[in-house]
Amino acid sequence: MEAGKGRLKLGGRDIPAEVFVDPVSRLVVFRMAGPPAKVLPLTAASSAGAAIRFGGAGSGRMTGVVKQIDGKILPLCLLKVSYEGQAPLPGTPLMNPAGAVVGVAHQTTGAKEGYALPVEVVKRVVEDVQGGGRVSRGWIGLKLQPAATSAQVTGIQAGSPSAQSGVRSGDILMQVGTRRVEDYADAVNAFYFLRPGAATPLRVKRGNQELTLSVTPVERAGE
Repeated sequence: MEAGKGRLKLGGRDIPAEVFVDPVSRLVVFRMAGPPAKVLPLTAASSAGAAIRFGGAGSGRMTGVVKQIDGKILPLCLLKVSYEGQAPLPGTPLMNPAGAVVGVAHQTTGAKEGYALPVEVVKRVVEDVQGGGRVSRGWIGLKLQPAATSAQVTGIQAGSPSAQSGVRSGDILMQVGTRRVEDYADAVNAFYFLRPGAATPLRVKRGNQELTLSVTPVERAGE
């Protein structure tokens, strides 16, 4: 089976399928009628240095997490991968030694290097498609300063979920949901996983205090 230009082909013929695209990660999900031939387990990637495999005999290692490229903050963090041989094509599942998918090859940066989407991104998009038939975006109305050394709140939109939850300008984000936040890039990555209507804990530092607030994201305007 081959996927290209938003179409699925098998033996040269088109296979009917619904197509869903996440504009942020550029991940494309196809929904087909009938049960899948094989379901691959999904699991979070382990620490840098963990072995991965793909295809028949392809192998490599996770070498780290990428938050920005050429000084530009990414809308979500990517995995950096070093391959033993030729880098796989974008969209190739990357698996741990146990056979569980930990990421999806996203972009090559050299003959034996590239970036991969973490499996959490795949879960986020697939669950949206399965639950609501589209990819949604959560919004909470916070403003942060990209150049700051910490994820400090510099503004809150009036009437937004953040304003209603009690977040104040000057608070420093320390955790969003289950994701720890140390800087602006971490906060941007955590915001990607916000789900409209799903109450999410925010841990903030306010002066000498650490507080846990609850914010319920809403659908991002225009989506």
